[in-house]
Amino acid sequence: MVLPSIDIYFSFVFLVAIIGLLVAAILYFLNRESSFSARLLAGYLLSIAVISLFSALYHTNFFLFFPHVPRTMVFLSLSASPFAYIYVRSVLRQQFDWMKWDFLFFIPAVLYTINMIPFYGMAREEKLVIIRQQLADNSIIALEPEGWLPEGWGIILRMVYGVVLASFQVKMLVTWRSKHPEKLIPQNYAMFKWLIAFTTLVLSTFIVLLIEYAFQISYFFDFYRLITLTMTLSICITCVYLFLQPNLLYGLTGWFQETNESTISEPEMAIAQEPTPSNTFSKETERSYRALLASHLSTQQPFLKVGYKIGDLSKELDIPTYILSAFINQAYGKNFNEWVNEYRVHYLKGLLQKNPDFRKYTFEALGNLAGFNSRTTFIAAVKKTTQKTPSEFFEQIISE
Repeated sequence: MVLPSIDIYFSFVFLVAIIGLLVAAILYFLNRESSFSARLLAGYLLSIAVISLFSALYHTNFFLFFPHVPRTMVFLSLSASPFAYIYVRSVLRQQFDWMKWDFLFFIPAVLYTINMIPFYGMAREEKLVIIRQQLADNSIIALEPEGWLPEGWGIILRMVYGVVLASFQVKMLVTWRSKHPEKLIPQNYAMFKWLIAFTTLVLSTFIVLLIEYAFQISYFFDFYRLITLTMTLSICITCVYLFLQPNLLYGLTGWFQETNESTISEPEMAIAQEPTPSNTFSKETERSYRALLASHLSTQQPFLKVGYKIGDLSKELDIPTYILSAFINQAYGKNFNEWVNEYRVHYLKGLLQKNPDFRKYTFEALGNLAGFNSRTTFIAAVKKTTQKTPSEFFEQIISE
């Protein structure tokens, strides 16, 4: 048996696609606080990583050995754009859950999958005939003659749908910035710049498609390979961006929704209610949640328990974990661990101010008193919160 052919191009695309899949898995499954926007970004990365990988496989003999695999992931080819659009919307509107009709954005992906039923029902030998034709001439791949749609219509419809949603993304960004012309704090400015870069990446593939239809560049270049490389570079840039600026996953800090500014006479009543609208936080809810969290952590000091998690806080306050996570990210621009660690550091500061003898304790002992589970975590938290080493920070407290 002849093994599938491998070249540098395939190796590069394959490696980047695997990295994209790993990052998507991390954003979705290791996202302890169940951040909604992070999971949407995971969906986008998953979609374009799988599309890139399958496109690259057409430059090998892989499908000759697995003829039932092609077109099995066409659903994702029309899912990337909705994921990207809803991701940008969720960040700008500071949403933490799906909107009621969001499933409608994925109906074209379902219909496009149904379009490929004729291919799915073919016998192995029939599929091999089509695959050999596509391997001999990559331009046939984009025409998709094996579906119910007329040849070439599928890619045109995907392009139109993608351009429309990407245009909505651009409009959202322009509208949001025009409503907030004031100077943004560093976290929000970095977040907005990232959304612009992300939207540009999303548009890049469709721009290449538009250039192809306008100038027929496939006469000079391997068009299918160019599209694949464009998506691959999008994965690279997205992953590098997130690696260099992980705080982007926390979204915007502060409140930007247009909400009713009227005050409420009984904040406790708002605490027991769902945020309004149901997938964003109102100003009233923001005030109530801030007061509730501050009161609970200062009086009960649950963070002193080693291994204290957001799930524990959720049970204590009877507020869903994903809502608490979204609120902390939005209100404080931090994840739960960073936020709780600040309380721990301030608790230690209070101990040392009351009794300097605590300075004689080891870092492990001090960290354990405040709920840190290791010396390393304790030192890192002090440095992040105070911009000083523990020794420098405690020396400053005692000398005050």
